[in-house]
Amino acid sequence: MSDDAGRAGEPRDRLERGGWTLSEDTTETLFSLPTARVEGHTRLYEDPELREAIREAGGPDHVWRFFFATDVTFEPPLGPGVGPMIQPSVTSEAKRRFADDLRDRGFEDVKKGSTQSYRVDGSRARITPFGARYPVEGGEIGIRGYLAVWRDGGFRLAGGAYPDSGLEAVLGETPAGAEAYRDELLALIRSVG
Repeated sequence: MSDDAGRAGEPRDRLERGGWTLSEDTTETLFSLPTARVEGHTRLYEDPELREAIREAGGPDHVWRFFFATDVTFEPPLGPGVGPMIQPSVTSEAKRRFADDLRDRGFEDVKKGSTQSYRVDGSRARITPFGARYPVEGGEIGIRGYLAVWRDGGFRLAGGAYPDSGLEAVLGETPAGAEAYRDELLALIRSVG
């Protein structure tokens, strides 16, 4: 973990430089396994500048871009060698919860893409893309999200979402562009390690 990382491993300096603000800092039971309760400490950040620009243009007051990092713990703690055995359950539940979170945020037609592997600070992570849409007057805003899950002694989750099309329906232009939003989100996810 880098020196600028927070408790859940998020890259605080990078987030502050990018204008992100911390909107939630929570610890909750994520789900239960037959032999353990799975807890998550999550720090959620949002892009207030984009939210305000859309609101001022007459669009809905909504969190359009967000990033989160979650440390996952088990009660009681996992025994040696158990992590690899339960990784499929943790990953499956994380994907289900992320899709539910997108729906809870008002995004519609949430679809999960194909999971791919990549390296995070020496660990192997699995990242899954998600697509959704948000109807607005005069059209809809397409949403792209990513969820990464990896094990580095414990489990970590990181991800977020951003508008990848349709902002021009509200703003008349796309402020940074979907590619810049994607690159920043993926860089934040990779820096959590």
